Amino acid sequence: MEFIRELAEARMTRSSSRTERLSYKDVCERAYLSLLVLELLRQYPRFQDRAARYAQDTVKYSGFDYFRMSATDLYNFFYFITGDKKAMERLRDPEAAFEIRQQTTLPEMAVLRYLRKVARKRKPEQIAQLFIQLEKILYITQPQYKSVRRTITNLSGTSKAGRESAVTKLLFAVRAKLRSSDLIEDLEKLSQARDLETPQVPDDEVVATKPDIEVKDSDLMYLQRLVGTKNLYLAIKFIELSSQGKTVPSHLVQAFTPALEVLVDIIKGGPAFIQGLKRIQKSAKQARRRS
Repeated sequence: MEFIRELAEARMTRSSSRTERLSYKDVCERAYLSLLVLELLRQYPRFQDRAARYAQDTVKYSGFDYFRMSATDLYNFFYFITGDKKAMERLRDPEAAFEIRQQTTLPEMAVLRYLRKVARKRKPEQIAQLFIQLEKILYITQPQYKSVRRTITNLSGTSKAGRESAVTKLLFAVRAKLRSSDLIEDLEKLSQARDLETPQVPDDEVVATKPDIEVKDSDLMYLQRLVGTKNLYLAIKFIELSSQGKTVPSHLVQAFTPALEVLVDIIKGGPAFIQGLKRIQKSAKQARRRS
């Protein structure tokens, strides 16, 4: 049975139908969460062998150059993060994904050094610094994830209550974002074995994916024309929060209402107006790539 499991290690990224639901930022987030789980497993002797084998299976190929169903989910996440246009075509919005991909430079050698150390059951150097660097590179903005990282990278200096809080938050994140991954069972087993899940921590995890949306300074004048000057700042906050999968307060939704009214009018206009909007969107994307 173990042999069969190793032959088909990746569960979450095994099929195109699953990866096509993910944005580029979704992949970044899931890679980061996978590394947090791996770092946690590494620090418990009972789970060190599993962490070592998983890390070895992730780095046994030369780089992250090809999509591999038999590789780990973490390997395939890194394939998307470092991939070319062909890789982006497997994601939800290939054009938006490729645009963000061009702005993203993964410290691949540092990641490989970390994984190879874990594979050899040795403690990696500068773990906290690596994870902080990855937070900036992989668009990790959630405070709860940063809190989990601070605890896991300083586990020996953390109280039992602190460990329970961090592991419970990580469980919530993994259940929401990595439910079918190849690491979730190991995290569940660890939390049960060490009694690390606590009902005292509320589940604030948002299941929604993170769209590859970015509003640049040059876009603000056009957004202003849609929502008006007085609503501009709040509309920007609406886009930021919704792109992070966070709850949007009602006053921010209200500020974005003029733009939504434009969309509603087009929808009510019928199929011809919808197709016209799609043609405009396509032309805008093409113009953006040429600029």
